[in-house]
Amino acid sequence: MKKRWFLGLVATLVLYLGLSFWFGFANVMRSLSALPWWCWVVVPALVVLGYLLLFQRWQFYLRQLGHPLPWRPSGQIYAAGLSLVAAPGRSGEALRGLWLQRRHGIPMQVGVGVTLAERVTDLAGALLVLAWGLGGRVLPALLAGGGTLAIGAWLLTHPAALRRLEAFLDRLPAHRRWRGLTRLLREALGAVSRLRRLLRPWPLLVGTALAALVWLIEAAALMGLFLTLGDPLALTQAAVIRTAMALGGVLSFLPAGVGTAEATAIGLAVAFGVDRSAALAVTLVLRVCTVLLPTAVGLLVLARHRDGGEGVGA
Repeated sequence: MKKRWFLGLVATLVLYLGLSFWFGFANVMRSLSALPWWCWVVVPALVVLGYLLLFQRWQFYLRQLGHPLPWRPSGQIYAAGLSLVAAPGRSGEALRGLWLQRRHGIPMQVGVGVTLAERVTDLAGALLVLAWGLGGRVLPALLAGGGTLAIGAWLLTHPAALRRLEAFLDRLPAHRRWRGLTRLLREALGAVSRLRRLLRPWPLLVGTALAALVWLIEAAALMGLFLTLGDPLALTQAAVIRTAMALGGVLSFLPAGVGTAEATAIGLAVAFGVDRSAALAVTLVLRVCTVLLPTAVGLLVLARHRDGGEGVGA
């Protein structure tokens, strides 16, 4: 795992160094140095605020599934999960389900189901903010796409569909070779059944609203950075850049969406009239605050509990 993290870091550094020399290293450094010191305080603070809101969503989902936890132990697990925020599609955060099981006896399916619901509402929130940013021209298409996604998720998690899948698992040969796969698939079905409970109207509305609010907070930070560098953008334009770069990164299935997220953000910013070097500098700042900062916090939480003799998953 450490090797993969190291390779990912090297790839990211090579990417940004390559873009810096392509756009003009001196120009990129000039744009970075033009940012006042308080930008490195305000932007991380806004990102932290966003994660505090998302932690409230995590707590809300646990209560909805009948497994409430006090904020301190729950916060430790949630923060530790941020160490895996760079995993493709943020899928690594599902490991919180294992930690919930080991520390609090909560079925692992609960944590995995919550993670699935978080990704669904993140996507729904991003589509809503993107539709708002682009205006009425693409709103029907995005709403149709979101509606199709919602219907597909509902059908996938329908009790009848789950029963058919369980019956299929029961028909699998009782061979040792199939035992591990069968157990894994049953856990997945249990997580999907939890997901269905979180896709009911009220949990879905709360989760999507919180996700959309966080997207808008990060878009406001992006807008402020561009404004500081003398490239003012409307909040709608910043919202398009922020959500599109996240969606592009997820669709690439690469760790942290390296490459595709940067290309999307820089391309859209330049299309909106931003200077290339400023676009790269702002993208770098945002990626440091939304990827490296949460990852560092998560690793610190893990290290703190390991050094104290009580691991998160103990």
